[in-house]
Amino acid sequence: MFRFRYILFLLFLSMFAFPVKAQFHMDYSVEANVVAGGGDYTPYYLMNKRGGMVSFNPNNGYLRAAVQKAADSARVFTYGFGLDVSAAYNNDIPAYVQQAYVELRLYCLALTAGSREEGSLLWNDALCSGGWVWSGNSRPVPQVRIGIPEFVNFPWTHGVMQIRGEIAYGRFDDDKYQRHTHGDGMRYSRGILYHRKYLLLRFGKTTQKVYGTIGIDMAAQFGGKVYNADGTVAYDFPSSAIDYLKVFVPKSGGESSPEIDQVNITGNHLGSYLLEVGLRQKTWEGRIYYEHPFDDHSGMTFRNKFDGLWGVEYRSKAACPVVKGVVVEYLNTRDQSGPFLWDKTDEIPVQVSAGDNYYGHGAYNGWTHWGHTIGNPLVASPGYNADGYLGFVCTRVEALHVGLEGYIVPQFDYRLLASIQRGWGNPDAPFTDIRKEFSGMLEIDYRPRQLGGWRFGVGIAVDAGTQFGNNWGIQFGVTKSGRLF
Repeated sequence: MFRFRYILFLLFLSMFAFPVKAQFHMDYSVEANVVAGGGDYTPYYLMNKRGGMVSFNPNNGYLRAAVQKAADSARVFTYGFGLDVSAAYNNDIPAYVQQAYVELRLYCLALTAGSREEGSLLWNDALCSGGWVWSGNSRPVPQVRIGIPEFVNFPWTHGVMQIRGEIAYGRFDDDKYQRHTHGDGMRYSRGILYHRKYLLLRFGKTTQKVYGTIGIDMAAQFGGKVYNADGTVAYDFPSSAIDYLKVFVPKSGGESSPEIDQVNITGNHLGSYLLEVGLRQKTWEGRIYYEHPFDDHSGMTFRNKFDGLWGVEYRSKAACPVVKGVVVEYLNTRDQSGPFLWDKTDEIPVQVSAGDNYYGHGAYNGWTHWGHTIGNPLVASPGYNADGYLGFVCTRVEALHVGLEGYIVPQFDYRLLASIQRGWGNPDAPFTDIRKEFSGMLEIDYRPRQLGGWRFGVGIAVDAGTQFGNNWGIQFGVTKSGRLF
């Protein structure tokens, strides 16, 4: 009910709150997508990094329709909005609103309210494995955010430094999903709140060959209630105005908070440091990058050593090259600051801030939305848990990921994604045997010149191993997009 109330409100604003001018226009898209195959799950690359649209269940499909008005960056004051709805087959819910948002902009500042798809802050979403805090792997979280969403020149630096950053608060809307899908004896939650903030600084003029970017991205879950399987309340987290501030700072919970927030800090926090160094040439661009994860102070001070996502990317500036882009990434989350966590007590007054258990938490199910990992999906989503456990069972992973895209001929483009990975379980619940998996996908799109706005796609993907099992699938998709009015 909450979701439909704000959808109606956003539609009211977008249609009536602003004057319609002669140059007003909207873009539209209509998409049909079908996946057929075999195995316990939809193959990894046909399901992950797709906004939570594709079901874990094999043999699924959806119809999707969207309208959008983009904000005009050439204007001092501008606005935009979007509505994106879907009807699904063999999914957890038969119909839902994927996106519904309104955006207001004044100069470089933007205020956005609603659910809107977004990807990694810096990395190539088409080819990368996914950003650590947010990757576009799950459905969007309804939120209000304000800030500078694109890089702009920092004052008094003559274009040598650019800045980008936003602050957001929202609410997870998967309450019914958790209540209906949690396994026997498993906990679920309701009313969990969302917070995120990030700041990026880029050095080097846009006309210079060499540039670099540093930044920090932080997010948290707070508030709401966690229920036992029998419906009794296990944790009741406060969500007053002061708690919003304690998550932003962050600070420990007060006397009204459960003990887990009093001993530690309010909410389930996570984040990452981002670093990239790039080179611009006349015919190509390249960069190397690193994203360092942290769950607490130990990770922020690099006690988790070299855990993180390491990547290198090449992109061609040619019109229709055979190889348009290449990404190679290595993800390692095995250290986690050490093997175990101990919060000091009167009996043993020693604090051991290790066993970070990335994305996990002692009370919440962790950094997941509608069963999908919100961050990098190489940390396997809870939707893969056959027993209905809504949390993460494998956060210690090592993976090599490769992405490649280009053109076969001008009207046919391709994308190839592949990864090999190993999983050791969690710091406090390791696997008895290391799980291994290979996943790969080849995707080909046809965009005929004589049929403007049409795209026909086919994808073939396989999984082989013990992490996701042995799965195969073929994906067929048709999309028509264009401009209204």
